[in-house]
Amino acid sequence: MLTPKFSLTQTEQFVIATLHIPHVKISESEMFIEGTEFKFYLKPYYLRLNFCSEIVEDGLEHAKYDIDKGDLIIHIPKKNPGETFSDLTMINKLLAPKQKMCNPKIEVVGSSNDPSVEQRELLPEDFSWEWNQEYPDEDLCLEHVVYGFCNKYKNYYGSFVNEFPELLDLPMPDQTPQSNRRALLELNLMESFDMEHYLSDYMDMNEFVGDVIHYQPRYINNPVQFCSVDDEQQLLRQLPYCQIHIKKPELKRALIGLVDILFAFVFDHLTNCGEVSVESPWNICKISSQLSWLYTPSSLKECLLLNFSRALTFPLYRHFDFCSRVFEDLKFIVSKGKPLILKCLLGVYDVLRKHEFYYLHNNVFLKDYCLWIQTVDDRHLKKLNDALDSLPAITKADLPYPLEEFEAYLEMNAAESSEESESCSSTESSISDSDSSDEESECSSSCGDASNTECFDKSLYDENKDINMSCLSAAFDDISLVKEPKESNNASKPLIEEIN
Repeated sequence: MLTPKFSLTQTEQFVIATLHIPHVKISESEMFIEGTEFKFYLKPYYLRLNFCSEIVEDGLEHAKYDIDKGDLIIHIPKKNPGETFSDLTMINKLLAPKQKMCNPKIEVVGSSNDPSVEQRELLPEDFSWEWNQEYPDEDLCLEHVVYGFCNKYKNYYGSFVNEFPELLDLPMPDQTPQSNRRALLELNLMESFDMEHYLSDYMDMNEFVGDVIHYQPRYINNPVQFCSVDDEQQLLRQLPYCQIHIKKPELKRALIGLVDILFAFVFDHLTNCGEVSVESPWNICKISSQLSWLYTPSSLKECLLLNFSRALTFPLYRHFDFCSRVFEDLKFIVSKGKPLILKCLLGVYDVLRKHEFYYLHNNVFLKDYCLWIQTVDDRHLKKLNDALDSLPAITKADLPYPLEEFEAYLEMNAAESSEESESCSSTESSISDSDSSDEESECSSSCGDASNTECFDKSLYDENKDINMSCLSAAFDDISLVKEPKESNNASKPLIEEIN
């Protein structure tokens, strides 16, 4: 049987299902409506939908077939007219059979048959987003080295890292436990940070960086049309039709991991002004600590600090104000709830699936996130949104780099150089005025009405030019890194020694 391409809308009284089933004999179709379940059958098509609220077969149901378009439009009555069906865009949730699980390691918590009791157990009422959650110590035994969504994967990347060395920054993913990944990640950050590159972008905020910071993306101007319905459904149809429920201890990990991936997506989306570039997969994977080091932070603040640090270390444009703009957009996306979050996750999934080797992350992270976000309780996302709003703003002092010290040092040297430049210019001007008056008198006596240009002493100009350029060169010696940034990642070390 084939699952037809379909879309869902609603009015006060009906849920409207539009099925694309061209070249069929519509008189042989069958429909079934009971409780929250809707079934449609017309060979070779079969569709079963499980809604979040009840529908009813009361004689008001009707359908119309558009032969030209091949679309069957079905009006399904709501049991309670005026009720809002909130999950009509969650395709995989609607298609999933009742109580079907994707993986036996991820199961519905609680033995009670009352779903309200189950949801109360999962609510993150006691979450403190500022505290680090303690995880059990992990052995170096290979069977305990896990990663991916809710740590349900193991022995996956080992066969790929030798073939694709750039797939991960983590050198031995199947032999390195979670407790060691953080230390290796921090060491890599300190070795990779290029202070010259950062200061270059700080002092020379070019037109492109300014345009990016003030760019207004579609997910803010028009969240509904951010991702086209056809593209969204095509991607969702590639995912398995099942629901993912996770245990309470893993809920916080999943929500923090969601923030990590969304930050990387927003950064790349703003960098390319809404377009997808050849560098998009690399940008997203580099900024996300999950997709580069298989490390899931244990708190929201740690997650954002890592995102900020990586965004100031690896991409082409590295600016703190840009990172702050990304954080504000991230909070906006979370505040809009599941529909917009799902669109962003599908955006990451689509970017990675087209890459030579980054598509492997979809099997471990993105597929599960796209399925889970469709079924997660809205109250969890509300708690996450409140936690992000109450989180103190990330400052430069919070980051592991001495950004403020270097900026102050750079601005001080720039001010001193400016003063020396003005002094040199003043000296040059006085010398030029004196020489000019002497030259005019000499030219007047020797050349009469001849042009001043013909009698101009070029040696004096060259001499004064050399003096001026010498002053400027001396003034800018200490901040030459702004004009000629080096490629070495370790260039920050001599600068630190000089300050100290």
